[in-house]
Amino acid sequence: MQILWNELKKILTWKMLLLIVAVNAVMYFLFIEFYITHFPNGRPELDYYNVSVEVLDRYGIDIDEAAYEGMKKTYASGIKKVDAFLQATPKYAEKGLTTYEKVMNIEDDGPLDLRWELYDETIGDTLWELQAWKSFIEVYESGEEILDGWIDYEMSNAQENRINELKETKQWMVFPDVALENYKMLIKEIAVTVFLSIVILISPIFIKDRLGRIDALQYTAKTGRNLFKVKIIAGFLATFLVVSGLLTIYFSLYATNHTAMFFDLPIHKLVGHLSWYDPTFFQFILLTVFGIYLLAFISAAIAMTTSSIVPNMISLIGVQIPYVFLLNGVIVNYLVTRVISIYVAKWLVPTAYGMLLVASVVFIVLMWKREKTRDLLL
Repeated sequence: MQILWNELKKILTWKMLLLIVAVNAVMYFLFIEFYITHFPNGRPELDYYNVSVEVLDRYGIDIDEAAYEGMKKTYASGIKKVDAFLQATPKYAEKGLTTYEKVMNIEDDGPLDLRWELYDETIGDTLWELQAWKSFIEVYESGEEILDGWIDYEMSNAQENRINELKETKQWMVFPDVALENYKMLIKEIAVTVFLSIVILISPIFIKDRLGRIDALQYTAKTGRNLFKVKIIAGFLATFLVVSGLLTIYFSLYATNHTAMFFDLPIHKLVGHLSWYDPTFFQFILLTVFGIYLLAFISAAIAMTTSSIVPNMISLIGVQIPYVFLLNGVIVNYLVTRVISIYVAKWLVPTAYGMLLVASVVFIVLMWKREKTRDLLL
C-alpha cells in the first residue's frame, strides 16, 4: 500500500496538478463557459425555457387534454392582453395594428418597423411568451404527424419500428429541447477537457522513470518488476480521482443553469430527440457520466501503453495527437452525447465500448508481458 501511495504521489505532483488546472481554465473560458453563463441563450430560447417550467409546474410531465385546454386558455389570455395594449396605443392603432393576429401577419411591405418596436414595449415579454405557448400547442396537436415526419427520412426497419412503438403508446414530443441541447453541448466540451487532462496526467508515468534510468534501480528492489503493475494501478486510481474532481467542479457550475425541474422528463418527450431507450433527463446525465469514466480509463490505458513504448517525450506527444483529435471529433460525439440516439445504429455504441475496453485490456497485458522480458541494460 505504501508503494502504491508513493507511485500515486509521483503522478499527482503539484506541478502536474497546476498544469491540469491551467489546461482546464483555458478550456473552460474557451469552450465551456458559454454554456454556463449564456443559458438560456437569448430569445426565444429564454421564453421556451420559462414556458416549459410553467407547464411542468402546472400540469406535470404528462400533457393530457385538460392540460392542452389550459394551455389554450393561457394563450388566449395573452392575446387579449396584447390586443388591449394595441388598441389603447395610438401609434399602433392608427396604423391598423389593433390585434395580435394583425401584428403577426404583417407582410414584408407593411409596417415591420412597428412590429419590432412592439417587442421593446412593456408588452414585449408577452409577445415572446405567446410564441412559445403557440409552439407548445401546435406540437401537441401534431404529435403523431411529427413522428410520421421523421419516418420520411431514410431509416432502417429498426428505426421505423422504434418510432411506431412511440406512436402506439402515444409518447408524443411536446417539450422544447432547450435544457437537453444545452447539456449535450456542455457535456461534450467537458468530456473533451477531462480526456485531455487524463492524457496529460498519465502520459509521463513510465517514460519519465525510463529516461532517468530510475526503473533499473527500482527493479533491483524486493518488489522488482511487479512495480510495473503497481504503476498501472496508480495510473487508474489517479485517473479516477482527477475525473471525479473535475466532474464535481463542472457539475457544480452546471447546477447554476437551474435545470433540475427537467430531470424527471423522459428524453422522448423533447422535440427532435429520438432515442432507442426511454431514460429520463437525469438518467441520461448519469449515462453520459458513466461513459466519461469508461473513456477516461480507456484513455489512461492508451496513454500508459504509449508511455511504456515510445523512446522520448516528443514521440509521446506526437503519437497521441491523432487519438486526441479522434476523441474530439468522433468518440465524444458518438459515445457520449449521442450514446442512445436513434440516428446511431443500436449495436454501434455497445460494440464500440466493448472493443475499446478489450483493446485496453490487451494493451495492458502486452505491456506486462513485454516488461517481464525487457532488458534493462538496453
